Amino acid sequence: MVQQLFSQLPAPFRHDEGLGSVVADGRDEELGDDDDDGFGFDVRATGRFKKSRGSINITTTYDSRTQGTESSLAARGDFWRIETSNGGSTSGNENAPLFLVQLGPVLFVRDTTLLLPVHLSKQHLLWYGYDRKNGLHSLCPALWSKHRRYLLMSMICLNPLACSFMDLQFPNGQLTYVAGEGLTTSAFLPVCGGLLQAQGRYPGETKLSFSYKNKRGTRVTPTMQWPDKSFSLGIAHAMAWKRSGLMMRPTIQLSMCPTFGGSNPGVRAELIHSIKEELNLIYGCSCTQHPSAYASVSLGRSKWNGHVGKSGAVIRVECPLSNMGRPFFSLQLNSGFEF
Repeated sequence: MVQQLFSQLPAPFRHDEGLGSVVADGRDEELGDDDDDGFGFDVRATGRFKKSRGSINITTTYDSRTQGTESSLAARGDFWRIETSNGGSTSGNENAPLFLVQLGPVLFVRDTTLLLPVHLSKQHLLWYGYDRKNGLHSLCPALWSKHRRYLLMSMICLNPLACSFMDLQFPNGQLTYVAGEGLTTSAFLPVCGGLLQAQGRYPGETKLSFSYKNKRGTRVTPTMQWPDKSFSLGIAHAMAWKRSGLMMRPTIQLSMCPTFGGSNPGVRAELIHSIKEELNLIYGCSCTQHPSAYASVSLGRSKWNGHVGKSGAVIRVECPLSNMGRPFFSLQLNSGFEF
């Protein structure tokens, strides 16, 4: 619950949003924006001639394997945000669906938790938190550097006095502590034209990988994992390209990842064929401890086309190779628009 709550807090910058561009380009970029006030909304919209911006995204997924349905809604504007989901595990508790309302720096999570700002400034802020269900009072300070490259957030429970959460974010990684769960770390560093990444959970697993892309466009990613003691070699190659505006995007991409040692050795392969922006075909197989094959069709709006368009659907069929007569399927419906 605590980790989910803080992942939704309005922060000077969201580490997961900035990491994509840094990892993709292999360079250190400024994650902050001088027009963002640090509370999760854009102060540029307060101008007299600026138009309000907002978006709504709705996703519904049905899985025949579990015979369950998951749905989520995310709506946001310049000064507000609403997120809700049900039917899946959002915070490690399947009986606790997410419901979040943000009005500027004020946050309501489900019907039990309130975060109210008691002190605001350009480089630090302080929330007061109250958990009605458990009767807990908390203080949640957040500090960040002048250029928003370093961020420290924590939750300190007042009754009894204890630190239930602490998160440190820096340009090349993140360090998170959650009471009862342990310590989670992630870091990346550009090395020799590639990207060296380390992820670990204590107690838990540690993963070390190095991603490198050669001049032909083939990306090679060797990965070692402990204490599973496994080694995998991921290879992804774009076999065909197509011009999309001013950029070239791959239309046929083949990836393969053999794994040696560990608890689940074997080979995984996947072929992605982007016929056009609104139509993508995905084929794959897994020759591991539980071998299976799958095929997916993506129509319209989906992650395969960068969530372009107002609506879309993804149909996936998976069949265990040991029992070809009992395939599973899932259906995902996506819709969204901006206003």
